[in-house]
Amino acid sequence: MIQPINDLQSTLLDHIVTALKHGGRLTDAILDYIHATLFPPEPDRLAAFLKADTNSERDSLLDLIFYPDQAVQIDLEPLLELARFSIDDQKALHGRLMAPGISAQICMPDGRQLARIPVPDFIRSQYLTRLNIAWQMDPRVAAAIEKWISAARRVIVKVRLRNAGLRLESGRQDFLARFFERMADNDSDFLACLDLVLSILDNTCEPGDAYALLIAHKQTLFRNLGQARRFQTLLRHSNMETLMLQGVRTPHAACDALMRDMRLIDRVCFGVFGKTEAIDLPTEEPLREVTDLENPTAAMDLLLR
Repeated sequence: MIQPINDLQSTLLDHIVTALKHGGRLTDAILDYIHATLFPPEPDRLAAFLKADTNSERDSLLDLIFYPDQAVQIDLEPLLELARFSIDDQKALHGRLMAPGISAQICMPDGRQLARIPVPDFIRSQYLTRLNIAWQMDPRVAAAIEKWISAARRVIVKVRLRNAGLRLESGRQDFLARFFERMADNDSDFLACLDLVLSILDNTCEPGDAYALLIAHKQTLFRNLGQARRFQTLLRHSNMETLMLQGVRTPHAACDALMRDMRLIDRVCFGVFGKTEAIDLPTEEPLREVTDLENPTAAMDLLLR
């Protein structure tokens, strides 16, 4: 039996159904993904692929296409904040969202229509889950946003927090409130700093104050930077295939990205706490040549030293 829903739930359901019906626009990034992992995305071939309903690769592609984008989230955030939906509300909406048949027109980035397809149940379910409608912001953080963040930035900041879905203990909620008080939201790095802070808090379970967590993450980035630079040194004197055969792992992040994140941590530490801790950048050691025929242990020793 489908549960009855109230007016706010009904309004949200209408928004979600509309977003799904109009959410089938391919982007250039998705076309690049199709080309790299599936096939050249000619319209006819792509249309036939999208209409096939028994293909796991097609399901993965639909998962990319029907993802709540920033415009949808910004549109929904005032309603979610007002309604303060619960898990029970989400369950009721889920039942309603599964009931009707919803079809969507898939279009190319330039608006050309490819195919109309029924939106699968798993896509509708994941779409609702990803909206994170039952998450509620800590009152101290909400008050800090209202007081310190400009009206032009408030909604996108709240969307970032909802996407992170953090449920933090009191001290770290206080840190977020101080972050919004002391970091200038008109700075070009503001949202990048916020995203980095949220990712650190989300991935950190061990106890410790926020400053200590930021510095610990900076030290981790520093170690990764050293390994990435050593890998680049090895790569200048060998080739990727040889290094792979020797058991050398490709770094997860590029040096520029690691340096950027270290800089952002310094911005946050100075902005919120008025201090940071310097870490000397790694210097490249004189290269001991690693040849294609050398023992793999030597390459690993140099990379991890």
